[in-house]
Amino acid sequence: MVDLIIPPLTALSILIFLSFVGAILSEKLKISYTTVMIAIGLTLSFLRLAGGLSAIPLDRSIILGLVVPPLIFEAATRTRFEVFKTVRNTVLSLAIFGVILSALLSGFALNLALGVPLAVALTFGVIVSPTDPVSVVNALRRTKAPIRLTTILETEAYFNDATAVVLYPVAVSLTFRPLQDIGSFAYIFGVGVLVGLVVSGIAELLHRLVTEPLAETSFTIAVVFGSYASAEFLGASGLVAVAIAGLYMGNRTMRTAMSGETRTTMTKFWEVVTFLAASFAFLLLGLKADFLLLVKFIPYVLVAFAVILLARVFSVYPIVGLANLLGEKIPSSWTRVLAGAGLRGVISVALALSLPEGFPFRESLVAMTFGVALLSLVVQGELLQVYLKRHKP
Repeated sequence: MVDLIIPPLTALSILIFLSFVGAILSEKLKISYTTVMIAIGLTLSFLRLAGGLSAIPLDRSIILGLVVPPLIFEAATRTRFEVFKTVRNTVLSLAIFGVILSALLSGFALNLALGVPLAVALTFGVIVSPTDPVSVVNALRRTKAPIRLTTILETEAYFNDATAVVLYPVAVSLTFRPLQDIGSFAYIFGVGVLVGLVVSGIAELLHRLVTEPLAETSFTIAVVFGSYASAEFLGASGLVAVAIAGLYMGNRTMRTAMSGETRTTMTKFWEVVTFLAASFAFLLLGLKADFLLLVKFIPYVLVAFAVILLARVFSVYPIVGLANLLGEKIPSSWTRVLAGAGLRGVISVALALSLPEGFPFRESLVAMTFGVALLSLVVQGELLQVYLKRHKP
């Protein structure tokens, strides 16, 4: 079957329609919206009914540059800085050292369990170790977790991008230069923070000159994608810049430079945008999953999923324990949630698909990443939401 090229407006109309169908099915079947949208994508792909939608590429530029920034910005505007300060050591440790430790543990375990060459196994560990902000934010939106716990999970998810950006080329090139890589991380993260502050600071000044709610809301689109593009142009993390811009706007600009009507308009607008962005991400993940390839590598997928879960547990507990010693006092019930909430999704898949042609075991790595992402979202995500609703940590 030859995929048709469909106009963007047609694709958007189809996405909105499928999102509406997914919302109805989710409510009627009592299944999470994430699972329903992935199932719709898988069904359309398996039955060859996707048409031109399947021609939409699932690559880093679309996922990181178009889908993820709105979700990060919207979540960041809801994050209270006074709450973030009480958990910042936990967040930054999980986003940096947690990703590194999880990648190493996953790589070594996969090497021992499946005999995959260590360099290849470590590359896979790097790809799947960062938690996915699309998945995490979407899962938490449907539960009523404590605000400090939500802050940890969401901010970890959008700050660990910088760690993944540094580790990914190191793993792919199979080289390690500690001083250079540490310097690279400091630049990527630090300049991302600086860009986010500069863009949001300028935006605050401009917001004081405008009193029209729709105009101000429209301007926030420029803030989101402007901060991302500026940071990426400078070789820094666009997602960190977006997160900082969101934190600044949510904690300062929205309080001091916006009217109540503007805040309400902006909040509702970004809720709609993030709903569509998440819908697109999960639908595309289902559409792009190669069912036959997943079946072929199902033993690898199951082992890899188990390895990733264990690596998350063994990376979270020591970090939270250290944070407790530093005075942040994370309850043990929250630690269990943190250990089980390392959801993987479209970012990991986009990284796997970005592996260069000819990379050793590329087909198996892509299949394992797709499989881990699907199991993480459908199984792990469902269990996480059930646990949060029943146990109220």
